[in-house]
Amino acid sequence: MKPSGLITMTLLCVSLSSAVKGQDDEQPQSPQLDIVTVDPQTGFAVLQWLPSASTDVGSYVIYTFSNGTANAVDTVRSPYITEYTHTTSAARYGSVTYVVAAMDSSQNISPLSNSLSTLFLTAVSDTCHGKIDIAWTSFQNPLHPADSYVLWSGTGEGSMQPDTLLPLTVTSLSLSDKESSTRYCFYVSSSYEEEELSASNMACVRTGSEIFPGWVSIGSVSVTPNGLSIAGSYDEEGSLDSFILQKLDPISLQWSTVMSGTGSDGSYTAEIPGADTGSVNLYRTSVVNSCGIIAATSPPARNILLESSVTGTRIDLRWNNPFPSDDVVCSVWRETGKGWEEIASNISDTVWSEDYSFFAQNILSAYISYHVTVLRAGAPAGAPPSRSNTVFAELIENIYMPNAFTPNGDGLNDLFLPVLSFVPVSYEMRIYTRNGVLVFSTGDHAAGWDGRYHDTPMASGVYLWSIRVTAPSGRTETRRGTVTIMP
Repeated sequence: MKPSGLITMTLLCVSLSSAVKGQDDEQPQSPQLDIVTVDPQTGFAVLQWLPSASTDVGSYVIYTFSNGTANAVDTVRSPYITEYTHTTSAARYGSVTYVVAAMDSSQNISPLSNSLSTLFLTAVSDTCHGKIDIAWTSFQNPLHPADSYVLWSGTGEGSMQPDTLLPLTVTSLSLSDKESSTRYCFYVSSSYEEEELSASNMACVRTGSEIFPGWVSIGSVSVTPNGLSIAGSYDEEGSLDSFILQKLDPISLQWSTVMSGTGSDGSYTAEIPGADTGSVNLYRTSVVNSCGIIAATSPPARNILLESSVTGTRIDLRWNNPFPSDDVVCSVWRETGKGWEEIASNISDTVWSEDYSFFAQNILSAYISYHVTVLRAGAPAGAPPSRSNTVFAELIENIYMPNAFTPNGDGLNDLFLPVLSFVPVSYEMRIYTRNGVLVFSTGDHAAGWDGRYHDTPMASGVYLWSIRVTAPSGRTETRRGTVTIMP
């Protein structure tokens, strides 16, 4: 491009007079500006040009060019010098455009040459996001088209190294792989077939002191009497300990923050009083930096919703996997009035059943309580499991009385006693002859009549019985009937 318009020379003012005898007034031909680059270490602008084709050129004038106005910088008083270093250039503060002109022995000034601009690079440390944002002006030189940019990085003390090769369509870059609290310097160069054409100024920044964590995870989601307790861990190599716990709205599909807190030594616990444990909800944890910006987010996890159903004496349990993308191992816990006991473990499925008639005589309450615990497959020893809500399976309080027995000592059907589907709160059984003689009584529901009276076997025949039972539900029932001693 040939700049046109008013030429203002602030450092050099030349007045030509065509009336002076022996001087011509013909302008010399323009030189051609070939290369404009910056020395990244000093910030000096370096210009190279092709000489004017005119034979009587004696010097060259260097100009900065802006908004159609040329401002003279200096004069090179030799027709053989075609390079100039502008030591007071503002190229370290912004892109500077240059032109040159030839001057002959009669002090005629040629038209201005084509214009070329320095590459200018900026680097900003974004401490909130843990990155460095770099941008530069585009390279424009029709005489020497480039095919790529090279971003150089280092400390700025002579140790700059090529960092990234980029296409000409890219003029900005964000770097997030740099160490914290470290000074970094950058410049960019344009190249053609790996030969450098022009370089920019050097820009240096210091990264923030925060070290972003590489990961965060949820280790367990447990239902508590007050709500939920979520525990997890995060990259201890990071310097961040603040976190937020978020819940997914199933309608809007937006994550909302339900609580925030601070972890310690790479682990955290979040308590959510009043959390909805009657439905399955998705949660995630994010570590945040001092600007409140999320630095790392965990894969989502769910609370465990345990459900039960009773069909006759069969109890069916079903629950969900709290870790959608992982295999798990589950355990089933039962409480019948004697405290919690683990009754099944290493379950890979999320359904389980049992028949309570096999342990009915050990039940001390009107219902059976269940919960499940879940661990990721391969979890280290001592890892806390996730825990479900507690479900209560209501039982039918059955009393079954046999109508005959054979107390002959053969070990088969030798005792007469009721079969209960529960452990009674209170119990009394009496046995009478048909004449009303009391031959046996007990308050122990596990103690049966062996068909004897004062250690003497009773004769075969029909005997009367009565029981009075108070069940765990508080219901008291009195029954009477007959039983036959078989020969």
